[in-house]
Amino acid sequence: MDDIDWDNLPPTTVPSSLLVSLQGFTNQDAAVELGKAVGECVMTLGSFMDLSTLDGVTIGIDYDAALASIDQGIEGLRPLDRTDTEEMQGVAKTCQVMRDGVVKSHLAFNAEMLVPLIAEDQTTMEARQSAIGIIAHECGHVDVNARMEALVPDARLGVKIADFERAVLFQIARIAWDEYAVCRLSARFAPQQNDQHADTVRAVLPEARTRANESIKAYRLHGDLYRLLGEAGGELCQPIKACAYLLGGMDGEDLTWADFPETRAAIEAGGYGELVDALRDRCRALWDSQPTWSAELDVLAPLVDLTRDVFVSGGIYFYQDEAGEWSMKVPFTPESMPDDAMT
Repeated sequence: MDDIDWDNLPPTTVPSSLLVSLQGFTNQDAAVELGKAVGECVMTLGSFMDLSTLDGVTIGIDYDAALASIDQGIEGLRPLDRTDTEEMQGVAKTCQVMRDGVVKSHLAFNAEMLVPLIAEDQTTMEARQSAIGIIAHECGHVDVNARMEALVPDARLGVKIADFERAVLFQIARIAWDEYAVCRLSARFAPQQNDQHADTVRAVLPEARTRANESIKAYRLHGDLYRLLGEAGGELCQPIKACAYLLGGMDGEDLTWADFPETRAAIEAGGYGELVDALRDRCRALWDSQPTWSAELDVLAPLVDLTRDVFVSGGIYFYQDEAGEWSMKVPFTPESMPDDAMT
């Protein structure tokens, strides 16, 4: 951030009516101080990102309760929840909400992650940088969400894609693009993100294909295609999602794989080298083409196609029957035969 002229920032794009809500605090003075610090951080980030569609900020001691308390503005949606896996634990979320017919974004944070902003004597500079990075990442989602809502019809809040294959592939492609774009957009404010995301990539990659094959083996016995999609498909696509975060941050800092040799080695060993290179090329092209986006163009098509390739690489193929109904086929391979069948 050394290149920023802090005395001559552009006007903030944050709405003047922004409300920061604090939940679950027993120390009200600390709550007020934290709310002020986070609000000021968001206001500053609004000089670098388009935060004009920011609805508000919620900070909770009980993060799950804070998420569940957010009014999404549309009936029938399930309550908001966080990522909770062995490799990834959600601590912040950008939630799309409807307000007076306009789609906006609401930020939710686990208070524990932001406390370093007001506890300088008890925390390290790294912890404060991490807190700012978390806020910057979620603000990046506000910017990206607004562009997607305006220019990518299938990404709009509440839209249901009728075509089965596209519905599956588009959802994954959108996550990959969102996280690439957000990490690239927020890179200068999140100096720790690349090392964190490299750690995540190395955590999810080594056994991803093995776990996918185990799920396919199970499918041979239970025959449930939707379960196959969630289990084997989830394992196959998780490395792509994780790499999207890292690639965005790398491109935001003009870094190469020479800066992350162990992570690149894990990608190659996991059989994702060509797919990750294609992911980077296509995300870079999308980033550069943003000024030409329009609602008439299928701008995420290159990432949808890549996601199909990820499924194919794991032996899962989408197809339509003569009646036009979508299904999946999983040809037998030695790696995905049930163990009982191999004896």
